Amino acid sequence: WEARILAQLEQREVRVATVAKVIQSYTRLAGKVGEFANHSRDAEARSREVQGEHERLLTSYGRNGGGVGAGGGRGMSLAQQRIADLERDIEGLKEERTLLYRTQGTNAQRLLDLSDKMRDTDERLRQQELEIMDAHEALRRSNAKIDDLRATLKEKDGTIQILQDEMSALQLEIVQIEDRGRRLQSENDDLVKRWMQKMNAEAEKINTVTEELELIKRKSAALSPRMGPAVFEDDQFFGAQPPLTGVSAQHGASLAPRNPVGKIDARMEEVHSIAISSSGELLAVGGQSTTVKVFDAETGEGVFSLTGCLKAVNHVEISTDNTMLLA
Repeated sequence: WEARILAQLEQREVRVATVAKVIQSYTRLAGKVGEFANHSRDAEARSREVQGEHERLLTSYGRNGGGVGAGGGRGMSLAQQRIADLERDIEGLKEERTLLYRTQGTNAQRLLDLSDKMRDTDERLRQQELEIMDAHEALRRSNAKIDDLRATLKEKDGTIQILQDEMSALQLEIVQIEDRGRRLQSENDDLVKRWMQKMNAEAEKINTVTEELELIKRKSAALSPRMGPAVFEDDQFFGAQPPLTGVSAQHGASLAPRNPVGKIDARMEEVHSIAISSSGELLAVGGQSTTVKVFDAETGEGVFSLTGCLKAVNHVEISTDNTMLLA
């Protein structure tokens, strides 16, 4: 629309320049008309003077009785020649006046045409001015909308910048959390490895002690068949005792069975850790899943399950008073 308005303004300037040329031409024609009018008045004055002189000559010729002799004939010839010249001048002036009237009529018609064109041009210019005013109003409204959009875009840019800053902070925090998680995982793996090594060493010791006790029991049974089974603990010999129900590495001697006593289906892909209560009644199992399952050690039935771990359970332990479970 700006290009259209500029084109209309250029066309208007061209039309105004054309009208200015027409006005200048009309002004020149008006000047010429004035000159012709002045020349016509001069010609009419000369015509009246010639007619007056002609009448005087006729009057003088009548008073003198037509003139006498050669002098009178020459005066008559000069007067007639002068009259003929004046009549020719009068005819020429009449033709010039006729031409002047014709030119004046043509100029008047042109002036009327120019007046009509001027009115049409003024009407078009007025309409174009109204269109230009409407275009300026539309331009003002468009500029206001553009300013509003720029303000909105500025606010959105600020919001985007704030979100980008928050995202950068969150990404940095995520990186730190991932690094801390990797360190914790490494420490956890190291702890699990050391705990497994310790448990394996204790299991080997228990197996060794169990084998020694079995050997001693066989020797004791061979030496005194009537005494019944015997148990050795801390290099001391005890007589026949009832079988142990709660077995723990922290309470006296522990006997690791050589044959399976029972089977419990924990429904886990991998079992990483097993803990038994000091009373021997509960059995806690942890593995690949994030759930710790607790079973009845005698019946093998599930008692309850504990959830809340974020990853696989690598170690399970029950407190000595059977009140806390650590996973």
